[in-house]
Amino acid sequence: MINMTLSNDKSRIIFLDVLRGFTILLMFFFHFSFDLNYFGFIQVDIIHGAFWYILPRIIVFLFFFVAGFSLKVAHQKKIQWPKLLKRQMKLFGFAILISLVTYYLFPDQWIYFGTLHSLFLITFMSLPFIHFERMALLIALALFIPSIFWDFNLPFYSLPIRSLDYISPFPWWGASLLGIFASKFTIFNQLIGHNQFSQRLSFLGQHSLLIYLIHQPIFFGLIWLASRIAH
Repeated sequence: MINMTLSNDKSRIIFLDVLRGFTILLMFFFHFSFDLNYFGFIQVDIIHGAFWYILPRIIVFLFFFVAGFSLKVAHQKKIQWPKLLKRQMKLFGFAILISLVTYYLFPDQWIYFGTLHSLFLITFMSLPFIHFERMALLIALALFIPSIFWDFNLPFYSLPIRSLDYISPFPWWGASLLGIFASKFTIFNQLIGHNQFSQRLSFLGQHSLLIYLIHQPIFFGLIWLASRIAH
């Protein structure tokens, strides 16, 4: 049984919200840097630079790790289908919206299978392993160990374009499965101190989907406006 300290909202776990919030800060940094580079305010090699290659993969890993951990916590006794399907339909709707908007704005780089699309699919893929944590760990290791040594991706649907955000379920399903395995250990919540910084991270984590959806249009719009003023 999972026994972790809850936040003021008794349905939430502090560790998960804080980790989501930390991941959001990393995402802010990456996307803000990407936008500055796009408009020429800085010059960095986003595509080939080692740091810029690793950072977004850390962000994706953490988001999916938390998703798997949360899935286990929410459905450890039995799968709450109404709650799960409501969340999944919300993810699906926002994923389609992102595809439509990016296809209109960036037809050569539109997001046809990005983070939300992958999270939608991976959630269903992870459900059968909620009560089989060791098997989840073995599959996760089988997916991730090869990717340490080479750019490992199992075949999955893709288009011949460089999408602004393409997240194949393989190997990233492994991050969700690792989250399911990690949920066995109550030590994680002991790593989180109760202070103003953790409370602010927790706030970000509690509103992660909304922040995910709106932050990049805000960053992009503000930097575009700055570029127009500067020129």
